[in-house]
Amino acid sequence: MSRTRLKRLLKTAPVVSPFLVLGDPTPELSLELAKAAVDAGAGALEIGFPYGDPVADGPAIQRADMRALSSGTSTSSAMRLLARIHEARPKTPLNLLVYGNLVHAYGFERFTKDASAAGASSLLVPDVPLEESAPLKRACREAGLAHVQLVGPLTAAERLKRIDRMADGFLYLVAHQGITGVRAGDFSEVESLVSRTVSAVRNPVCLGFGLSKSEQIARAFASGARLAVVGSHLANVIGEAWEAHRGDRGEKVVSTFGSAVRSLCSSS
Repeated sequence: MSRTRLKRLLKTAPVVSPFLVLGDPTPELSLELAKAAVDAGAGALEIGFPYGDPVADGPAIQRADMRALSSGTSTSSAMRLLARIHEARPKTPLNLLVYGNLVHAYGFERFTKDASAAGASSLLVPDVPLEESAPLKRACREAGLAHVQLVGPLTAAERLKRIDRMADGFLYLVAHQGITGVRAGDFSEVESLVSRTVSAVRNPVCLGFGLSKSEQIARAFASGARLAVVGSHLANVIGEAWEAHRGDRGEKVVSTFGSAVRSLCSSS
């Protein structure tokens, strides 16, 4: 079971988890990018389904969504692509981050069942709040998916405990308030946030939003994080390589992306 694969991973060394939007920049290249990420050292993948209004995401991932949608990727075709990634790299946990409208339109029970059958290990729906998450949690449990919850720097201590009790698999900790995107500056506040959160919860902690350097990832791991998600930085790598090298059928995009992931994984 994919959920078991995730739980087994979280008991080993912490790992880098690149974020990919299915279908970006094309469905076939998306598959090759996922394979390249794992081959470059990624221990897990965070997978997004393309969506036209990704409220938690900044410009880089919005552009990735638009590239995927422009390539004709739908929720149904993304589900099939997910299955192909799982078939190609069956030992790698695939953790989904999908917006609520997509899951609702597809149907909670149908979405979680199909995602599990396609090889997903967990599901995070960032715009479904704790108070409305019971039906989703139930659907995840029945499908065999871990149900991941989102927390952040402003999450109050009592609410953090409630979310931790509801979550399954891991907690996704947002490093900064606001949308996704590469950030510079002092990382010590993030280290402190990770340490405080890890000491207060029972679930493993995944850190995301703003990570772009192997040094940041190493410090996050030293503070107790078990997963480090890198999204916007890698979306920029894909976008820039796609614009520069789309005439070579994508080989340069894949190799450039693989090198970027390998550099990030040097910390783990």
